[in-house]
Amino acid sequence: MPENRYCTCMSNLQRLIASKFLLSLSFTVPIQTLFLFAKGLQFSEIMLLESVLLAGILLFQIPTGMFADMFGRKRSMLLGALVMLIAWIPWFLADGFPLFAVSFFLFGIAIAFHTGSDQALIYDELHEQHREGEMQKLMGRYLGSATLATAVGSLAGGLLSVSQNLEAFLFLYKLNVAMQIAGFLLLWTVHEPAKSTPVTPAVPVRIFRVFLGSVHLLLTHRKLRKIFLLSLFTIPFSFVLVYIFQPYFQLSGVPAIWYGIAVSVASLLSFLAKVFAFTIERRLGVSRGVFVVSALPGILWLAMAVTFHPAFAVVLYILNDTAGNVRDPLFSDYLNRHIEGHNRATVLSTIAFAGSLYAIIIRPIAGLLADIDLRFAFLAMGSLIVSGALLFKICEEDVAVS
Repeated sequence: MPENRYCTCMSNLQRLIASKFLLSLSFTVPIQTLFLFAKGLQFSEIMLLESVLLAGILLFQIPTGMFADMFGRKRSMLLGALVMLIAWIPWFLADGFPLFAVSFFLFGIAIAFHTGSDQALIYDELHEQHREGEMQKLMGRYLGSATLATAVGSLAGGLLSVSQNLEAFLFLYKLNVAMQIAGFLLLWTVHEPAKSTPVTPAVPVRIFRVFLGSVHLLLTHRKLRKIFLLSLFTIPFSFVLVYIFQPYFQLSGVPAIWYGIAVSVASLLSFLAKVFAFTIERRLGVSRGVFVVSALPGILWLAMAVTFHPAFAVVLYILNDTAGNVRDPLFSDYLNRHIEGHNRATVLSTIAFAGSLYAIIIRPIAGLLADIDLRFAFLAMGSLIVSGALLFKICEEDVAVS
């Protein structure tokens, strides 16, 4: 019966969204920079750890995408969740940069297993039900569940770490692990659409051909290439913001009590932004809507470079974090429209690979600039985003499927 299939589909997507919430439920966002400082790291070393994480993503992005296409998206996501749990072992043993680097590298591999696989699974699930038109809405809910988890976890984490000592910080990280175990178990119950089931053995020659096919598609498909370039060169640097807002708040004289509150409010607004992102296209159209969501984070980075008042610093951080999250459901939908189902995860992983390569270059530079002066880092990131939004504009024709 059509009604039963619809309910089954939604139940499956709800389990996927709930597992995303649990896997993303972090109590440590407001204190992670302070924790690493307490472990003896400098800010430039923290940015270098982010580069190590990106190196893990970069090296495994394409192979994990191929794995997902050949062995199943769900298996890829489960492996990613398992690697993420293993990554906590060196984390809790670490007292300096080397073991933290091992942990961050493993986190990067875990992210690579998830990247593209979740989008592909959701799109195939909707395709199976002839509901592809709901991709923006469902991706908004899926990605929004992660930001909602950050909001809940940050508020609780801020309250549980008022003492700001190492013991309190470690307790919060243990809570993170417990939530991720629960998320792993729930992800295990998710059904994989038949279309995502592997049908071809993973032989090395075919693996290489699939990768070359993905690169060829990005180079030759005009519409897909334009959307890809815009998404790449307007990356909002949200992961830099996660670390850099704490020294920014310190420099602006923001009271410590506001750190967790600011992250929680920003995450709640980001959740709403992702859930209702699909309405932007309806209200503004593709051309204006995508330009606004692409350029706005850059404008806010530039505003942060000249604003160091406590209240305004909090407001700008919240707005920047929110603005950086609006674009994801839109770009996810536009990219998926132009990708065939049989190698969807591989193409999406190739796109994510390019993003990781770009970020692995930019983040250490941002860290070095921040060590000199935070304003230099803010100006650089803002200028890159605004320039990308102006140079790689797209219109209604570019997102329409021929």
